[in-house]
Amino acid sequence: MTHEDLDTAQMDVKKPVILIVDDDANNLAVVSDCLTGFNFTVLVAEDGESAVSRADYALPDLILLDIMMPGMDGYETCRRLKLQDSTRDIPVIFMSALDETGHKVQGLEAGAVDYVTKPFHQEELLARVGVHLSIRELNRRLVEANKLLEARVEERTRELAITNRELEVEIAERQAAQEQLQKQTVILEEKVEELLAAQKALRTSEQKFRAIFDQSFQLIGLTTPEGIILEVNRTALDFGVAAESDVLNRPFWESPWWTYSPEQREHVRKAVQQAASGEFARFETIHLTPDGATHYFDYSLKPILDEQGTVVMLIPEGRDITSHKKLEDQLRQSQKMEAIGTLAGGVAHDFNNILTIIIGFGSLLRDKLKDDDSLTHILAAADKGAKLTHSLLTFSRKQIMETQPEEVNEIVRTIDKILRRVIGDDIAFHSRCTPEKLVIMADSGQMEQVLMNLAVNARDAMPRGGVLNLETERVELTEELPDPSLVPGSYARITVSDTGCGIDEEIRQRIFEPFFTTKEVGRGTGLGLSIVYGIIKQHGGVVTMQSEVSKGTCFRIYLPLIEAASTMLRESQPTTRMVGGTETILVAEDNDGVRHFLVKTLKDFGYQVIEAQNGEDALAKYRANCNRIQLMLLDVVMPGMNGREVCDAVKEEGGQVRVLFVSGFTADIIEQQGIVNKGAAFLAKPVTAHALLSKVREVLDRRR
Repeated sequence: MTHEDLDTAQMDVKKPVILIVDDDANNLAVVSDCLTGFNFTVLVAEDGESAVSRADYALPDLILLDIMMPGMDGYETCRRLKLQDSTRDIPVIFMSALDETGHKVQGLEAGAVDYVTKPFHQEELLARVGVHLSIRELNRRLVEANKLLEARVEERTRELAITNRELEVEIAERQAAQEQLQKQTVILEEKVEELLAAQKALRTSEQKFRAIFDQSFQLIGLTTPEGIILEVNRTALDFGVAAESDVLNRPFWESPWWTYSPEQREHVRKAVQQAASGEFARFETIHLTPDGATHYFDYSLKPILDEQGTVVMLIPEGRDITSHKKLEDQLRQSQKMEAIGTLAGGVAHDFNNILTIIIGFGSLLRDKLKDDDSLTHILAAADKGAKLTHSLLTFSRKQIMETQPEEVNEIVRTIDKILRRVIGDDIAFHSRCTPEKLVIMADSGQMEQVLMNLAVNARDAMPRGGVLNLETERVELTEELPDPSLVPGSYARITVSDTGCGIDEEIRQRIFEPFFTTKEVGRGTGLGLSIVYGIIKQHGGVVTMQSEVSKGTCFRIYLPLIEAASTMLRESQPTTRMVGGTETILVAEDNDGVRHFLVKTLKDFGYQVIEAQNGEDALAKYRANCNRIQLMLLDVVMPGMNGREVCDAVKEEGGQVRVLFVSGFTADIIEQQGIVNKGAAFLAKPVTAHALLSKVREVLDRRR
């Protein structure tokens, strides 16, 4: 319904009264302004108690109800309104920032007719309000029409009885009252015409009911208390590909919809018994369509009672929640991967401290014992450990990314020849790039690693040969999003598909987890696809997978497009030599081994060093030696006061000392979390003596 339609419809009737219930004055003002501008009379209440009282007094046409309120919350307020005779039929729409399915279901169970998620769009709110006001008005008119019709039929019946009695008298006195009889005959004909008109109106009302019943999106029916089907709407028949003759006068649980399993039919039969006893029955179930597709349904059986409280009818209703189930599964998987990523990042952070000690002291010993092969092997193993932590940080999206505008097709063409050599001659490789430019913000090296990992996995899935396809295209995502973390917009889609052995359902659930692999021992680390997942997530995109056993696997990567821009050139970093100094440096590091390495290295190269075991110790020693300290080397993550807090405290006291931060996390994640300002001097663990001395010298020599 448009704004103009809403205004026009409301000019023909009295202004609808809407009660807005919200403890936030700003929310009340926003919603009131929105509704007042469209010819509504707006009442407000700031809590549940006043809302129930005001609704009982003013009897509004519709109530917009917040959930989170002090005292009585929105759910309890709604239930109180539904218990009062005066307010029971007033439609309630919840308006809340709580957008999870459970909150919406709880709201509908409390008696609400709809649920609007904050922040709302004005058009959506007006449309929902208009629809429910229209439904309330139609219901009111239908009730009044039925009452009026019944009264008129009863009145006409009494009049006909009187007329018939008069006719009997007139027949006995036919000759004396012939003229009067003719008059009464005319009256009788008029009454019959009125009765026919009333019957026609009743048929029209029945047609309207049938239209609403059949065109509903829900699966709706009517049964006897014993569960024998009396009516079923067209939506249910179409879904089950059944005719009325297949379902009418049959037990509900034996109808074509309940063919999934005998246990399902028994569950439905017990639900019918529960509803027949007067209880509201509700359950989730599975329907299989004739083509084999699985649909999830939220089903209910509502008992209809007569004036004596006897159940005379049941209304079964089913709502298709398949899309909601898929979104829930996607959300659970996303949360699971996020939790694993957090764990992996924490492990990598702690491992980097250990590697700093091994690599740092090992490199110092190697400089003294140049011909010692044992140290070479130790440092080589430590280097592998550093690469492993880098892989973990890649998965957890905590590695350094150097992004710049990159053209997707150019990345594909760059790695195309390498992929052809990697996959071997027994696999046919087809690469197709869209003629459109697909510019994204990316680290081209990491994107090449993504394509390499996917190609190697595809190769291993085709030991007897097959076909590997690599394709790029531009897609516009609107409402049908491949992942709930994406937003509508323009995306580059990279598709990597193979004709290999495929992946079964159990493995698909774990395919992106780190260290999970189906390969034999020694053939894989289980980090390939987890790195793909982490890199794509850090680029603001998603990777999806479809697979069927014995038919192949398809990975699709979605990356947000940007406006075309010239590719920026990376500047190579000049190599530096190890240089010491004589300045005084405050070193704050809570790990004893790492602190010992940092202090020893700095002292060996001439620096004066003051040690601190944590942030509080560092601040105290700075205050005692502030006149001679030229640099503070601060670990970012320390118990109690962290490195950033030490730096801030020094600045608040007027100190202007240089600061170099060091952490097992990398610079970009530290900046993202607001621990270290962008552009601050930073050194990532594991730290070598060369890197430490170079960075310290660089910071000390930097002009203020």
